[in-house]
Amino acid sequence: MSRRKEVNTKVLERLIQKQEQSVKDFQQASVEFFKHCKIKGLSPDTIKFYQKELKGFSRALIEIDVPLKDVRALRTQDIESWIEHMLENNRAVSSINARMRAGRTFMNYCLKKGYIDQNPFDGVSQLKKRHTVGATFTKKQLERLLESPDITQFVGLRDLAIMLTFAHVGLRLKELCSLKVQDISFDGKGEVIIQQAKNRYARRVPMTKRLKTVLKAYFEERGVLENDALFISIENAPINARTVQERLKHYGVVSKVEKDVPVSPHAFRRTFCRLKVEAGVNLFVLQRLTGHSDLEMLQRYCQIYGKDLEQAIEKGFE
Repeated sequence: MSRRKEVNTKVLERLIQKQEQSVKDFQQASVEFFKHCKIKGLSPDTIKFYQKELKGFSRALIEIDVPLKDVRALRTQDIESWIEHMLENNRAVSSINARMRAGRTFMNYCLKKGYIDQNPFDGVSQLKKRHTVGATFTKKQLERLLESPDITQFVGLRDLAIMLTFAHVGLRLKELCSLKVQDISFDGKGEVIIQQAKNRYARRVPMTKRLKTVLKAYFEERGVLENDALFISIENAPINARTVQERLKHYGVVSKVEKDVPVSPHAFRRTFCRLKVEAGVNLFVLQRLTGHSDLEMLQRYCQIYGKDLEQAIEKGFE
């Protein structure tokens, strides 16, 4: 059987066209990836995280002369060179790892779309970092903060309610700012329903007696408004995250706690975890209260603040 002397040009054109379509530069593939994230229903914050980290990742690759015209050309050695470049520029390990997570997810998307044959992040491990727990307030420092607001004024009462909600519910800044009036129930013991949770799973946190008393007083001063945000400004607008952070810093300075511990929403959350661990609260119960997606961070609190070490150290010597 003789070979065909003429090449089927239509078949060749289709092959070339298919090959050209599969070639994607980093920017084009990124745009498609972000669109995919939106369709998939990822939160705006998650999408912003990917956008920020991939932008920084691509910029650093350009700095070390890695071509980005075709994502297929990225190799594992390019990723390793990028890591070395980041370390040489004294970038924090946590920042490098965050960028690696974003890059790996993006490249997995490219792999599924057929833009690459292999994920260049395969075989590249996250950098090891020290596992620490940030600063927390002592009970005395916490009380100094809670005693700082002038509760004879609306702003002071609101700020006390905000700080007490942070301290007694252990929620995140975004979770607090997203609370609605209808998320608060005073029936029975009272409870706070956190709808806009980071892990997308709403959770219920019962109120302490003190929080219930303060929130009831705040509700009376807040009154009934068209706006259903729980915490509001003096103009009756929903309070924003920056204002909350600024108010906390203000009371940190007034109470002089700021000299010892940076006063922030997450410092309240860490303190909540610490006090619960010291009180012997079951780790799985604490996870349900705080909405942590896994137990890793809570286990660190147990390792540092758990009372089992003190109880165990004398055993065997009695």
